Amino acid sequence: MGPHTTAPGARASHKLRTRQELLRSGLDLFLDRGYARTTIGDVAREAGVSERTFFRYFASKEELVLHPVQEITDHFLAEAERRPEHEPPLMVLREAGARIMEITAGESLETVLPALRLVCVEPELRAAQMVHSAAAHQRMAAVLARRERTAPGDLRPSLLVGAYVVASALAAQEWTRRGDGSLVALQRATDDHLRQMPAALAERWSG
Repeated sequence: MGPHTTAPGARASHKLRTRQELLRSGLDLFLDRGYARTTIGDVAREAGVSERTFFRYFASKEELVLHPVQEITDHFLAEAERRPEHEPPLMVLREAGARIMEITAGESLETVLPALRLVCVEPELRAAQMVHSAAAHQRMAAVLARRERTAPGDLRPSLLVGAYVVASALAAQEWTRRGDGSLVALQRATDDHLRQMPAALAERWSG
């Protein structure tokens, strides 16, 4: 290795730092100035890189915002796959979600929460996330179907995942409206919504 050659580990670390700086800069600017009013050039300048460098990491502003959300979704699916076999389907979803909150607190707090807030308040991003959510919905339903050994055509895995996703989305919207951007507040809103879901689906409402 020559004197001007960068070691593979150093290159990987540099790429990771650059990606994180672009994420941080972009999310901060989108929340501060507005998503539509902030350009890719603005994000690149804030991160101290060129627009050409931006496009090495993200194809668009939309991809930048959705990246942390999709990454945490992948963690959620992996965690659901690992849940103990004795857990019923709804518990699998709730416990996987709780584990993801722990991961967010430990690793991704500065990107996941701002990205989630942007998805909640920007119609363009919310529509884009719905497209990605459809694919994740199918994958999660397949996980539950495998775990429960359901017959082909059984609608219960997909219906349960749909109810869980809607409850989680409503919780995120409430979290955004209340203005407390903390992870604790998001966890509380999510728990409140999921706690009431079984009764909403299976019982009469007494008011």
